[in-house]
Amino acid sequence: MEAIISTIKDVFLKSTCVQIIAVSILLSFVWPTFKYYAKLTAILLMSFLVLVIPIPLFLFKPRWPLNALIPGIVACEIIRWFGVQYEIRGKEHINVNNGGVALINHQSAIDIVLLSRLLREFRNIVPVVKKELFYALPFGIASYLVGVVFIDRKNTSSAKDVMKREAVAIQRDNLKLAIFPEGTRHGKDTLLPFKKGSFHVAIDSQSVIQPIIVSKYAFLDHKKKRFGRGRVIVKILPEISTKGMTKDNINSLVEKCQTTMQKEFDALSAEVKQYCHL
Repeated sequence: MEAIISTIKDVFLKSTCVQIIAVSILLSFVWPTFKYYAKLTAILLMSFLVLVIPIPLFLFKPRWPLNALIPGIVACEIIRWFGVQYEIRGKEHINVNNGGVALINHQSAIDIVLLSRLLREFRNIVPVVKKELFYALPFGIASYLVGVVFIDRKNTSSAKDVMKREAVAIQRDNLKLAIFPEGTRHGKDTLLPFKKGSFHVAIDSQSVIQPIIVSKYAFLDHKKKRFGRGRVIVKILPEISTKGMTKDNINSLVEKCQTTMQKEFDALSAEVKQYCHL
């Protein structure tokens, strides 16, 4: 026993990495704010690495969404180590032969892992994100190679041109564009007003809109700097066809989607509280 204790002591004293891990674990127990930053940083950093490391492999088939499949599986396993699990409902509503627009409520930077989890179900889903992320090298290059669509929110004309091209891709490649219609992330109980860009794309391509509701991250409180353990319930709703719709239908379509998603968000968020602990 003394020999074992001595060996452990020697490893601890000689390994800076082990010392850092041990101190981090100790600080996590006594300082919740440190735990918040440590978990958030670790999840984002590891998600960054699992996407960047395989870049050479992505070059064999650039802009292919399934390039991100294996990195996504790894990212989901990593976040599970940190106490977050995903439950996917409504898989029967997924039609991989349909291109369209997937609307997802936006809560946190760790939504990047959620998108990875959805790729395992849809296989043809690609995120639409702000152009600034492209310049976060080499993450931006990796994202481009897995099919992520970048838009310049500050340049309306440019953003419209990109979305018009993607409307064609929806029809040609049966892609589903994953768009956060609120435009920015937040942790509120009420969804922010939906922007109309995603609805224009759906109508321009005469494709479908598929609402995807993510329960509130009850285990995560950015304001109080708390990051606990919990479950995320993701509900995939039936597709909404836009066949025959024109731009005159946009306001009513936006209202319908916002009302439906808010109702589901309220129900899922109430349910998920029992599984989450800060």
